[in-house]
Amino acid sequence: MHNHSANTRGILLMIAGSCFFAGNDALSKLALIELPSSQVLAVRGAMAGLVLLALLAVRGELPGLRHAFDRLVLLRAGIEAMSAVLFITAISVISIGDAAAIIQVAPLVTMALAVLFFGAKLSWQRWLAVIAGFIGVALIIKPGGHGFDPMASLPFVCAFLIAFRDFITGRIHAHIPTLVVTLVTAIVGMMLGFGGTAIQEWRPLDVHVLILLAAGSVTLVLGHIFTIGAFRGTDPALITPFRYATVVCSVALSAIIFNNPPDLISIAGMAMIVAAGLFTMHSHRASHKAALATAARAEREAV
Repeated sequence: MHNHSANTRGILLMIAGSCFFAGNDALSKLALIELPSSQVLAVRGAMAGLVLLALLAVRGELPGLRHAFDRLVLLRAGIEAMSAVLFITAISVISIGDAAAIIQVAPLVTMALAVLFFGAKLSWQRWLAVIAGFIGVALIIKPGGHGFDPMASLPFVCAFLIAFRDFITGRIHAHIPTLVVTLVTAIVGMMLGFGGTAIQEWRPLDVHVLILLAAGSVTLVLGHIFTIGAFRGTDPALITPFRYATVVCSVALSAIIFNNPPDLISIAGMAMIVAAGLFTMHSHRASHKAALATAARAEREAV
């Protein structure tokens, strides 16, 4: 049973972690003004890797590095790295608020993929939520509209990759430390960034850009630590909805730092995505409670 104080702590940690991720997106976009995306990925990944190695040493989890070549860990890292490439390419063109909102459709994509590949059954209400979420994405990226940029569709592709990543993550053995999984992800992203030198010419790093990248790597690691900590000893169904704080923070940072607030159509799209996601989470929680109640009743009747 999760106590009230633990759930309150989890909510605060989830909000903080979501804000750190939004801050990382803003710092990455600022760095992209000076550097190509491959260089941002490589340098940020290297810095994040050093931070994670230090944390592993402090926590006494360095022996866990023997799991770094686990097949599922590497597969997850590869998917996450590809998603990072697409996302960072997208935010070099579109606002971080729009990108953050679009990528929040990932849970809805996960449900749709569960039906297609695993034979899961969805109620018509959940299917409406999936459709509403996709319509919300369309309102943000505005395909066929004036000024449509194909780059705006990249976060939507990221949502599919994230859904696949989540399937893989659930199958990684519990004894493998989370920091090891995160470290491998940072290293694979770094390697992918270095591979980009074949198509993008790197530029000299000045102090200003180094500070941006260092701050970006720290916010990235803190985002992971805070969101992971949010689920420790708490009710996931209660904590998860607060992940949408990322959208609020990203929209605010986009408006304040880049003077790029969303238009009314995009705001409507964001609202549809968030509403569909919240409904899905509420529906899942209600179904889970009903299943537990049915099981408990059956057990009492059997006795």
